[in-house]
Amino acid sequence: MNYLNKTLILFLVISKASFGQQNLFNIPSGDITIDKKVFYQHQLNIYSDKLESKAHFVYGLGKGWDVGVNLVGKGIYFNPEWRLLHNDNSQKGSLYPVLMGTIQKQFAINEYFDINFGTQIGYNLSSKIQKKELNYYNYGIGIYHFMQNKSRIVGGIYHTNQMFVGQGNTFGAMVGYEIKLSKKWYLMGDWVSGSNDAAVAVIGGMYNVGKKVQICAGWQIPNLNTPKPMGLVLELNIMGWNLY
Repeated sequence: MNYLNKTLILFLVISKASFGQQNLFNIPSGDITIDKKVFYQHQLNIYSDKLESKAHFVYGLGKGWDVGVNLVGKGIYFNPEWRLLHNDNSQKGSLYPVLMGTIQKQFAINEYFDINFGTQIGYNLSSKIQKKELNYYNYGIGIYHFMQNKSRIVGGIYHTNQMFVGQGNTFGAMVGYEIKLSKKWYLMGDWVSGSNDAAVAVIGGMYNVGKKVQICAGWQIPNLNTPKPMGLVLELNIMGWNLY
């Protein structure tokens, strides 16, 4: 079985096992899931030695609210040997995998501008109770819509803790964009400031397979003094489905 086939199989297996908040690549997109609808996003980061999975399940509550569940940091090392990703020692960096609940609220300022506030909070999945630590990620963003609301620029701030992002800053800025090129194709990218484990830029694009399915891909570029390596980012978005 070649490397590509192994990667595709792992993507499907991990997707079925995991459930986050709606993102561009690494920052909130500013979208709110429609009332009584479901959004699912699965992201796979491919590095030279490992596959890292992030998954997001969101449910729309109406009136600008949505809630969800995230599973972050699930995956495997394949070099030098195959093993599951796992860290429950904060002295070695960010903890993973982490299961988090999410909630987000949007305030529509006018037809071009929205403001969102959200939080994600939960615990790392350690088999030892004493190794479980509280992880959180709080944010506020502004979203500017243009080109008849088909494109956007997103910017804001975040506050987190070192359990979630490892050594480095716990407060910073983030910015992203989604620009329509055609009915099917969009340019997309984002950047997180700082020197922590989440401080990277991703530059890529999105393809609309249909009204409810999108595929995204990008190249991850870490900030200076950031522990994350360069890598390929793949993302699958499934939106607009009824929960039942």
